Amino acid sequence: MPPKKKALLKVIILGDSGVGKTSLMNQYVNKKFSNQYKATIGADFLTKDVVIDDKEVTVQIWDTAGQERFQSLGVAFYRGADCCVLVFDVTNPKSFESLQSWKEEFLIQ
Repeated sequence: MPPKKKALLKVIILGDSGVGKTSLMNQYVNKKFSNQYKATIGADFLTKDVVIDDKEVTVQIWDTAGQERFQSLGVAFYRGADCCVLVFDVTNPKSFESLQSWKEEFLIQ
């Protein structure tokens, strides 16, 4: 009997630059946090195997650069995404206000 194929869940993390998208992803996947800020260039991803409803699932978490100049990644980056996580900085009201446009951009892809 061939081994069962794991389900794949593609999650993308969206939000303005510097809000903590990479830190959130690294904390969830690697249980590590760095105080150093290093801007993401383009996009990067990590994977984590989890069990959901007694099924093994590989969660592929994509981290984006929050800068507008990388928003052209759009179509290719969002392709196949099952959901997104919208992230903002509680000390930066503008980053919260930007969530609406991040959400709309995700939904039109």
